[in-house]
This record gives sequence, structure tokens and C-alpha cells, in this order.
Amino acid sequence: ILRAISSSPTDIRPVLDTLVHAAARFCGAPDVAILRLDGEVLRGGAAVGPFGDEMARRAGGVEALELPVTRGSVTGRAVLEGRTVHVHDLAAEPEDEFPVGRDLQRQFGHRTIVATPLLREGVPVGAIVLFRTEVNPFSDKQLGLLRTFADQAVIAIENVRLFTELQARNSELTEALEQQTATSEILRVISSSPTDIQPVFETIAQSAARLCNGIFTGVLRLDGDRLHLVAQHGFTPEALAEYRRVFPLPLTRDNVSTRAILDRSVVHVPDIDAAPDLPISQRLRQALGFRAVLSVPMLRENNPIGAITVGRATPTAFTESQIELLQTFADQAVIAIENTRLFKELEARNSELTEALEQQTATSEILRVISRSPTDVQP
Repeated sequence: ILRAISSSPTDIRPVLDTLVHAAARFCGAPDVAILRLDGEVLRGGAAVGPFGDEMARRAGGVEALELPVTRGSVTGRAVLEGRTVHVHDLAAEPEDEFPVGRDLQRQFGHRTIVATPLLREGVPVGAIVLFRTEVNPFSDKQLGLLRTFADQAVIAIENVRLFTELQARNSELTEALEQQTATSEILRVISSSPTDIQPVFETIAQSAARLCNGIFTGVLRLDGDRLHLVAQHGFTPEALAEYRRVFPLPLTRDNVSTRAILDRSVVHVPDIDAAPDLPISQRLRQALGFRAVLSVPMLRENNPIGAITVGRATPTAFTESQIELLQTFADQAVIAIENTRLFKELEARNSELTEALEQQTATSEILRVISRSPTDVQP
């Protein structure tokens, strides 16, 4: 059992299977089941024996097995009271003592039953149940062993829960680190390309596709009343040819990117096939092979200047963190565009000032020569 626990840190099923077989063997019970508490019901975790097999067959599998948590069943009472409930002969119990248990007993014919709750810090998380078809109460030694098996089941369940939480936390931290790294990379490209915006667009396109699990990214700029594709990542030659047939695109509501610009807000479509009001996007979907699509506008002082659009192959919604990341990329693109504009304006102004200074210097030099050569025009 301990080996199963250590070798299955993320999968509880092998441990529960090992436990029910061990309980059946060492407690002398032909039928054993472990059920896990899920709200107001107990759901199947593992089972061995004819009773469990038949119950699972009727439910459509062990995991589909579902029992109400009620004092009318032996297992439900053990969970509700947080103690082992041992019934020597269920068929001899009054009808109103275990009405649910008696109903099952008539169907399957078991007589002796014992249920021990799985307790984590005193709180029930499930139960382990043993059945015998004859009247044959379990011994104290067997009941003690059953409590040990219950404790081991709790350890396994807790280990899986903690390991799963740790994996999720690590995944979140890894995602956050990748997003931060991508953001830093874009800022580095911005600082190293003060007069060339194209490397910034290409870096954003690559990072957005990778971190949003996209199959493509399009970076688009608004020029007048039309939208132009200025950078892309993940386009096949066929997709790029289709894009060039469609773009530059007028600002209509028939496309995800143009709608994001018109509305000055994020447009998120988890399944483009379910969006008949976006015919141009659906046309592009055939070429690009995407189902879910997300478009974020680039806004400078609330005025749209472009958009970043990401598509993914499966009809699944983008996460909040992915939407926020794409908004960060859009903000960085605006910063890069503005920096490039200001830098070019500064260069032009410096060029004008340099030219004016050179002209003034030349004029001053001629006047100086005139004043020093009043009788000789040649100099």
C-alpha cells in the first residue's frame, strides 16, 4: 500500500484498488468498497467483489457509483457520525433503522456489513465498507485492521490533493515567470529598436502565440479607415495568401479584430463556429484552422491604433491571465509605436536644427570674410 502511495503521487486509483484488495484479503470479506465524499453524496472510488461489481455495472462504472449520505444507510451513518458502524445482520434490523441499507440488502443478499469513515483531522472525506453474504461479524482484530486501511486511504487522498495543489501552484508560477520574461523581452526589443517598430511587432506575435497556446497571432495597425496586417506568427503560406486577399480590411463588425477596434474593448470568441455574426472571421477560420479567437485593441489615449489577435485550434476559452497578458502586449505595442514616433520626430527636429545651424554658420563665415577683405572680392 505504501509503495502504491509513493509511486502514484497524482493518481489515487491504484492506491484505492490496492487497499480494497488488501482489506478483502486480510479482513475476510468477499466485497469491499471505498467511497469518497462529494458534497451530499458518496461516489465510488474503488471496489472488489460481486456486490461492488454489480453496483458499478448498474451505475456505468465504479466512478459513476453514487449513494446519498443518509443515516438510512450503514455507510452514510458512519460518515455522518464519524465512527465505525458494524451491523451483524442487516436483514434482522428493523425496517426503519436502515431503510436504504435494507433495500440494497434485499437486492444483493449481503448480511453482515461494517463501514469505517475516512477522517482527515476529524472531518469525513469518505468511507471503506466491507460486506459478507452470511451472518459472520468481523473480529476486533479485523476492525482494527480496517481502521488502519482507512487511515492509509486518507494519507493517499491527502497526498494526491497536496501534490495536485503543488503542481497547480508550480504551473501558475511557471506561467507567471514565462509571461514576465516575455514582457521583459519585448521591453528589451523596444529599447534596442528606437526607430524600428517591426522587431517589436514580431516579438509580440511570437510571444502571444506561445503563451496563449495559440496556433497563430496577427498584429494589425489601423491606417485611416482600414486595418493592415503588419506582423504574424504561425501563418501557413495558404493562410497568409488568404489574409492578403482580405486585408487591408475596412472597419466593419464582421471580423473579430475590427470589432475590437470599433468597440475599443476585448473581443473573446471561444468558438467561432458559434458566431455567425462574424462572417469574415469564419472565412479566415477555414484558412487558419482556428476555433477560439481573442482580439485586444491597441489604444493610445483611448483612440484605437491597431489590434493583436490570437487564435487557437480548439474551441476553448482563453483564461483571464491570458487575456490580461495580451492586453499588456497591446500596451507595450502602443508604447513602442509612440516611442518610435517621438524618436523620429526628435530626429527630424534635430536634423532641421542642424541644417539651420550649418546655414547660420556659413552666413556668419561669409560676413567675416567680407569684413576682413574690403578691397578683395575673391576670398
